[in-house]
Amino acid sequence: MRGVWLAAALVGCAYRAGSFSAWGHEFAGQRATLGCLDLAIDRRADGPLGAVVAYDLGNRCDHAIRVDLSEAAVVGRTGSGDVRLAPYDPMHELRAFWLDGRTVGRETIEYRSEEPIAARDLCVDAGSVVETGPYWQCFSSAPEERAR
Repeated sequence: MRGVWLAAALVGCAYRAGSFSAWGHEFAGQRATLGCLDLAIDRRADGPLGAVVAYDLGNRCDHAIRVDLSEAAVVGRTGSGDVRLAPYDPMHELRAFWLDGRTVGRETIEYRSEEPIAARDLCVDAGSVVETGPYWQCFSSAPEERAR
């Protein structure tokens, strides 16, 4: 009988499809549902050398899904035009992973380019994270810019 109660308790803690929240944490930023993935992307205050993007992920399905934040297409505007930004990953830790069914994840990544980007223009292709096709989300400014 204990096994039944344990299973019921664990199911109650699982991620609920479309809720964009888990354990009292509301997913911040622009939201998208891409297949089994509920994804919220938020631009944070810029780091010392680049733009910072936060990802909140929720698997709405019962089976694991492949997520690859290292392949997220992030584009910024520089003085010479649009440029794809690269994740700052000096220890080579970013790679594809499997997000178990009905679970959540969170990651914050700094993106850099060889020349500074204008704070107003930053776009992320949410679809590139799970290979569903283009789903661009753009951010008008970094949080410290919006506060002014």
